Amino acid sequence: MPVSQVTADGGVVVWTGTRSEHPAAVVVSPPAPRVGLIEIAWIGTRDAAAEVIVRHSDGTVMRSGFREARIDGEFKADFELAVPGTWSIEIDPDGDGAADPVRFDVVVGGPIPPWRSLWMAIFAWIPLVGIGLVAAWRRTA
Repeated sequence: MPVSQVTADGGVVVWTGTRSEHPAAVVVSPPAPRVGLIEIAWIGTRDAAAEVIVRHSDGTVMRSGFREARIDGEFKADFELAVPGTWSIEIDPDGDGAADPVRFDVVVGGPIPPWRSLWMAIFAWIPLVGIGLVAAWRRTA
């Protein structure tokens, strides 16, 4: 099964079970979600009317349908979560059909501090100075 490292990091399986008499699973990516983009993947059969609803405890509600993924039987929905905290996620695989919705919670952390995203640029000079000093010392010795 070919997987692109650019668009997939594996995620975390948050639910498995059966819906409409077929096995199904839900994968949330990234594995440790932070404020920003989150991907919810449904693996299994679904109706065209299937949707994902995400709710935050402060009352924010977002809905999305699924789009097909590169792997047969996998369908994805993306959300831009702007608030950290606990988000309740509900997936209705058959729209208003007979199948029970899947419900689970995802805890979203705050944004990554800027220094953690820039640490390479901040500290990249240290090994370069070390290499330069060793090269200068070898030339004089």
